[in-house]
Amino acid sequence: MNTLLSLHLFKKWPNRIKKELVVEYGTSEKDLLAFLNRQISLNDELKRDWESAQEKAHIETAHASREGYSILPFSSTDYPDGLKEVADPPMVLFGRGEWPARKSPLAVVGTRKPTGYGRDFCRRLAVELSAFPINFVSGLALGIDAAIHREALDMGATTTAFLAGGLKAISPKRHTVLARELVDEGGGYWTEQPFDQAPLKQLFPVRNRLIAGASMATFVIEAARRSGALITAQQAFDYGREVYALPGALFQPMSAGPNALIEQCCAQAVTGVTAFSTRFNPSWLKNDAYGEATEDITLPMMRQFAPGRKLSSLQLRMALNCDNSIVFRELDWMLKQGVLEKIGPDKYARKTV
Repeated sequence: MNTLLSLHLFKKWPNRIKKELVVEYGTSEKDLLAFLNRQISLNDELKRDWESAQEKAHIETAHASREGYSILPFSSTDYPDGLKEVADPPMVLFGRGEWPARKSPLAVVGTRKPTGYGRDFCRRLAVELSAFPINFVSGLALGIDAAIHREALDMGATTTAFLAGGLKAISPKRHTVLARELVDEGGGYWTEQPFDQAPLKQLFPVRNRLIAGASMATFVIEAARRSGALITAQQAFDYGREVYALPGALFQPMSAGPNALIEQCCAQAVTGVTAFSTRFNPSWLKNDAYGEATEDITLPMMRQFAPGRKLSSLQLRMALNCDNSIVFRELDWMLKQGVLEKIGPDKYARKTV
């Protein structure tokens, strides 16, 4: 883990390159460290930066031990699966609480100045989805973020936050108690920034990619035409994840963002919460109510079908590492439910609404 932590704090290489190295060397941290030392020793500037990163890693480890927070490396089975799939994940996450891997993560984002319409929809969404194994993901900011965290907690659902700054101080400060409640109720809050890092303005778009990447889909409730919520939606779209938006009145400023996403075909419109649960996660059709997640390939298979992606049964079998009979059983079920459509002799795609 110390090697991954040092690599995380080594800023000369982008996360894309770091991921390629970690994937190549798998769980062999010794081999990874040997490769890094060989490569970095060839350049004096890189060598100084690597030594600095190793020193920072020791400092961060000491902070974690003293303050009682976790350092979650990319190689851990507890690291969010969704983030492992994107091209630019952080090599470690710092946080408190848990990432509830057996629950389906849905990002809910929006304006810091919501209307009653947006707040009411957050409540309705939490009421509807709390009947299922859901993890509401957001950013602990004012407005829609805080509303979905609070409504989720009130309904007994799990909710998780990603922060723009380090763990030294929660921002905004008024949400310190809310952050503790996230942990107490089975969720938590995470960041890729070191302990002392202030939540600078330029770090919020960086943080937003964690919200989008860790989640199966992103739901924009209310947002201005130019806003952080739309940055998150664009990142989710670029990652091949579903994007949903709550349409609103044409001349309502806080509906301009969601309406634009829908108009540009970047997001699917959601006009009610009743049918949304199985639209978001079709595997919930197999479970009548909340319960322990079953051993099932429906959710992993759905993740393969990014918007516009066409796959064959062979591609699915190789990606999921399972028998043909299981693949065809799931494909047949998804076709019958209207989740997928067959577009060739052995080609399938996600059905658009």
